Amino acid sequence: MNEKKEKGRRDYEIRAEIIVKQLMAKIYQMEAKALEMKLNAQQNMNEVNKELEALKKQRRELEQKFDALKNAGQDQWESLVTDFEEYLKQVNADKQEFYEKAELWIQDATEKIDELEEKARHASADLKEKLDEQIKHIKDYKQSLEEKFAELKRSQNENWQSIKEGVEDSLTKVKDSINKAFESVRK
Repeated sequence: MNEKKEKGRRDYEIRAEIIVKQLMAKIYQMEAKALEMKLNAQQNMNEVNKELEALKKQRRELEQKFDALKNAGQDQWESLVTDFEEYLKQVNADKQEFYEKAELWIQDATEKIDELEEKARHASADLKEKLDEQIKHIKDYKQSLEEKFAELKRSQNENWQSIKEGVEDSLTKVKDSINKAFESVRK
């Protein structure tokens, strides 16, 4: 009888080992996907951060040029107007470039939200609940970003810089929320 129990135990342990190895393979695969998504998100966010810094620098430069123009004496004013007009042309070209990049950022955020929703569907109950709440906040931030972006598209040349700042702030909130959600998945 003891021999029968031993054989039963060995068979059970072999089946359990097979199940464990299959589950470990799935877990490793999911971890690899999560790490890959994190890496891609970090690379995208690094690009976004660089762009935001460049835009802030451009905003400061525009403010400085405008202040110099307002405070210039008559002898300097004409040369500053020429410089200011050239800079406005450059900023308007940057406006179109910013539109295109912002559309890509919004599209990227949509893809990241889709990835998070997929992860939430396959997560444990506790993690799913946490992710669902984070996804809701990200979607709210993204909607705000889209509204500000639409406002930016409707804006006149004179006030697009101030609206762009709102877009940048909303983008930062979306980016930070996405990163936080991916951190939750990794834990």
